[in-house]
Amino acid sequence: MLWVSESNMHKPVMLREVLEYLNPPAGGVAVDATVGTGGHAQALAKRLGASGTLIAIDRDATMLELAQQNLANAPCITHFVHADYRNLPEVLQELHIAPVDAILVDMGVSSVQLDDPERGLAFRYDAPLDMRLDRQQPTTAYHLLQRVKLNDLIRLLREYGGEHWAKPIARAIIRRRDQGRMNTTGDLAAAVLEAIPKKFQEKRIHPATRTFQAIRIAVNRELDDLQLALESMADCLKVGGVMCVLAYHSLEDRAVKHAFRNLAQRAREPVGVGGAREELLSTPVLEILTPKPLEPSEAEVQDNPRARSAKLRAAQRVA
Repeated sequence: MLWVSESNMHKPVMLREVLEYLNPPAGGVAVDATVGTGGHAQALAKRLGASGTLIAIDRDATMLELAQQNLANAPCITHFVHADYRNLPEVLQELHIAPVDAILVDMGVSSVQLDDPERGLAFRYDAPLDMRLDRQQPTTAYHLLQRVKLNDLIRLLREYGGEHWAKPIARAIIRRRDQGRMNTTGDLAAAVLEAIPKKFQEKRIHPATRTFQAIRIAVNRELDDLQLALESMADCLKVGGVMCVLAYHSLEDRAVKHAFRNLAQRAREPVGVGGAREELLSTPVLEILTPKPLEPSEAEVQDNPRARSAKLRAAQRVA
């Protein structure tokens, strides 16, 4: 039975690898904490079967609605929750479900979101400067750029976008803003093209790619408390349960690596006994299943170019 249509379905990235590591048991409980349009969730639902439970979470109400449509015939029990994946412990508490067998976090932006001109996530459309993944939050990219200071914008472009031309791009954005010409995605892309000399503009990707990424991350606070959130999410796993995280740029991947490493290493915790200080060797919480992050195959990248920067890390709960 076909559950979805090509028009509203984002191609799930590294689906084979995700299923291989998560491998939820029939009758188990799996969480797709960033469900998007439901591509990964559809495959997980088949594994869970009639007695299993799928919890689908997304901060974007529109994506959650699409996922609900696409998973209408899912063969398992389903719960759809409008929330940020970083609030997973609270979501499970409200559902009275814990612990779980599998957790997936895909930090990428859906093709459906990128292809929606009203979102303002892509430079190929001249659209309002929005960039919000959760349309209920008040701050848009326009609001951010209207009040940001030059030095803060330079830092933002460098840290979140890895942009070598951060300083001239930030100056061009501020100049256009002060002239009243920073209102649309076209204005933002034009500022980048003005700032980077043509001979230095990349041919492989659009010169504005890193700037759009950096501002989107800032608007949606995508890196806020990320490492701590992932560590708390690991507590939601059963012993033997697995968490998979798909990251798409170095800052995300670094946070995932550090979160998994912190929970996988034995930590010496100071304790006081009779006035003396001793050290207690704690038991690792996770076993890292991917010493190095996995990347998509060449065939997948050819079929789905938006998967090219994906990195998959997986870890299993051991205590």
